[in-house]
Amino acid sequence: MLPKTIIHLLSGGLDSVVMLYDLVGQGHKVHALIFDYGQAHAQREMPHAVYHAERMSVLYTYVVLPKLQGSLLTDGTGTVVVPNRNAILLSMAVNFAVAAGADTVTFAANKDDEAAFPDCRQAFIQMFNHMLITAELKVEVAAPYLDKPKAWIAGLGREMGVEIARTWSCYFPGEGPCGVCPACLKRAQALA
Repeated sequence: MLPKTIIHLLSGGLDSVVMLYDLVGQGHKVHALIFDYGQAHAQREMPHAVYHAERMSVLYTYVVLPKLQGSLLTDGTGTVVVPNRNAILLSMAVNFAVAAGADTVTFAANKDDEAAFPDCRQAFIQMFNHMLITAELKVEVAAPYLDKPKAWIAGLGREMGVEIARTWSCYFPGEGPCGVCPACLKRAQALA
């Protein structure tokens, strides 16, 4: 693959951090976007994103959005799905990409996200890219790990020397991961 200029959504979680290392390792020029959208775990997760961006010597921008509504993770209602979150974050990232002359926006949706998160599915990404073509924007949204399970991502992270302990996957802001939320359970299974 030819090197690209990439805007990467970096949350500080296992998947997005591993993808950051992978993209840089492939020779891409990466600028990370770290979003605060009112998620309860922002103050636990975001320092990990900053740590890895600095460790990999990539530029990063911290973006504070109004609190997204309708989820246990933001306003305490609904489920762990934040309605339309990826469409919002990707739209912001596309705007950054156009302004920066970047050709690609990446995010770390993976096979294990598919069942619970509609905006982590192939059909969503295809339609999003169709929208960008219709809007005459020369930016592509890519989810390179879409067909990979989290265990594969964890294995790749280990191979690349990612400090996996310096990532945050828990949905809650406690002193340590809760160990029982869906994100903690998926992470534990992937790292087993």
